Amino acid sequence: MGYTHSWHRPAIIAQDIFDAIRLDFERLILPLADAGIALAGGLGEGAPEISDQVIRFNGLNECGHPTNDEIVIPYPSERAEGIGPSSTALDEGSDGLITRVKHRCCNGRCSYETFSLPRSLDLSRHRDPDEHGLYVDFVKTGFRPYDVAVTSALIIAKRYLKDRFMIASDGTDHQWADARRICQSVLGYGDWFGIVEEQIVEEWPGDPPRERDVLLRTLVELNPATLA
Repeated sequence: MGYTHSWHRPAIIAQDIFDAIRLDFERLILPLADAGIALAGGLGEGAPEISDQVIRFNGLNECGHPTNDEIVIPYPSERAEGIGPSSTALDEGSDGLITRVKHRCCNGRCSYETFSLPRSLDLSRHRDPDEHGLYVDFVKTGFRPYDVAVTSALIIAKRYLKDRFMIASDGTDHQWADARRICQSVLGYGDWFGIVEEQIVEEWPGDPPRERDVLLRTLVELNPATLA
């Protein structure tokens, strides 16, 4: 449970491609900070880890933002985007556990789960690859402000790895808008991407197995013919 982005990726990303991903992400660090998105190390302290082998970061543990006890498990409303204080974030549709919010905020702690994109996967910690030879990974961001940095990093990885990096998300196109804008402004290619929604039937294990309808949201290149 929780607001999640997931992706399928190769076990090893070629060094030249990973270097390009890293360099583009490094160009976003100051613009992200200017937008109020301070990044920390994987555990929410110290500096983010950005090297020729890994991009790993989180939000800040000690961010100084006020708490709001009404926010339990934050989840964005359909058109939620941007960043703001927790005091103005609440939207209709909360059920006592899931709290619908109108923008990204924290509850006195901007860290949540660690985002990690290593160049090489430790395959002992991953399940077997999918039918395309790709391995699944994911992160829950709690719709904290650092979610913009996470979605920006995923757009960059998609830009360079193309169909070898498949992204699914709980977010609508609105939740990806901030990352698209900052990538377009700084890197020149954010507008090339968008969320496509598809209703699918998913089989769940059991005896007997059961099926359920699932809304699948994937990030795609909207105009591949223009890509370099």
